[in-house]
Amino acid sequence: IKKIVLHGFFWSITNQVSMTLAGLVISGVLSRLITPAEFGIIAMVTLATGFLNVIKDFGFGAALVQKKTVSDDEYSTVFWFNLIIGVCLMMIVFLASPYIGDFFKEKRVEQVTKVLSGTFVINAIGIIWSNKLVKVLAFKQIFYRSFLSLLFGGSVSIYLAFKGFGIWAIVSQIYTNLILNTILNYFHIKWLPTFTLKKIYIRDLIKFGLPLLADQSMNYWARNIDNLLVGRVLGKDMLGYYNKGYNLMLLPVKQLTNTLTKVLFPSFSMIQDDREKIASIYLKISGVVAFIAFPLMMSLSMLAEPLILIIYGENWRPVIPIFKVLSILGMFQALAALSGNIYLALGRPKLMFQIGLFSRTIIILALVSGLYYGGLMGMIYGYCIASAIAFLPELFYIGKLLELNLKTIIFNFIPYLLIASVCYFSISALFLKFDLPLVLDFIIPFTCFFLMY
Repeated sequence: IKKIVLHGFFWSITNQVSMTLAGLVISGVLSRLITPAEFGIIAMVTLATGFLNVIKDFGFGAALVQKKTVSDDEYSTVFWFNLIIGVCLMMIVFLASPYIGDFFKEKRVEQVTKVLSGTFVINAIGIIWSNKLVKVLAFKQIFYRSFLSLLFGGSVSIYLAFKGFGIWAIVSQIYTNLILNTILNYFHIKWLPTFTLKKIYIRDLIKFGLPLLADQSMNYWARNIDNLLVGRVLGKDMLGYYNKGYNLMLLPVKQLTNTLTKVLFPSFSMIQDDREKIASIYLKISGVVAFIAFPLMMSLSMLAEPLILIIYGENWRPVIPIFKVLSILGMFQALAALSGNIYLALGRPKLMFQIGLFSRTIIILALVSGLYYGGLMGMIYGYCIASAIAFLPELFYIGKLLELNLKTIIFNFIPYLLIASVCYFSISALFLKFDLPLVLDFIIPFTCFFLMY
């Protein structure tokens, strides 16, 4: 198992880092060719349809990964069930597009929503091939297919953006990535479903999938109510800025969390009966995440101005204060993302939902009150404070499942937080006096921060 996990982790992190660097280059080019308002429109469409992407497989994908053995009839049943759901979701989105446009008071939202409704069917077709790769930890194959799809889709979108297609360049990137990745996954798996649709398999998977679906649904709205509020109250320009800052913050966080969660969930499922071993691995992994995430996110917060100007240019200067605060939020999100693997691998999605209900309620209340009393930045500060508060109950119940006390878990990463804080204030004070060229203004303090750390 250790050999399989390490091999999977290597290719998973290779995938994450390569995808992020390539995605950052593509995003940087498109940001100079497409306006913030057009990015804001895509964010509005994503927000309106994103929830349906959460429920598109009813949690059956994760259920198939968690199960030790899965029959061919079971895979076929889930394939046809997903396809039926995908067609239904496509029709719902297409018919609802005028109302979505009216809600955001933007005609182009309706047009883009109609065009993107077809992605639900493509997703439904490819979900089993993707899950089969994850179940056997075939992250080397996932890397090649994902990276090739991203490069091809990014090239198409940049070409179209140069030709003046604007927002439709981004739409083309979404479709190109999805279609090519689905085709490549099929050619590797070479599996086709039989005409089987058995209720018994659906009933068994629902027991695991529904609590997970409930948690993912709640998590979606907790994570996206900020976009909904900003888009509805402050408009597409501010949503474009906020969305850009939030997504940039998520890039380094995803390198840690996505890499680990892709490997840890199927790996923990293999040893789900050995909780002592899982507890030991959890402490080691959370320590590594804290060791990397705390200094990385603090240094990016400190250097928000040169980073934003280098990647996106002067037009995106309003993103700087947004990204500066959100980077601190990223530290907590990197650690909190590990919890779901424990709940799922141990077959406790219902407990994960119950804990999440409490924490997400706190976050939503903080977002609404923060926006009401302090505008956009008030909402962002409220988000950070509420996330820190909600983080503690998550750790407490993880400790109960793994027979670890809260103090042991917290002191596993507190030293890295303290050391990173010292570096933050020291390097900030040291370079406050210098007026360096833009690129050096990022590279030199960033290097000094990590040398000191």
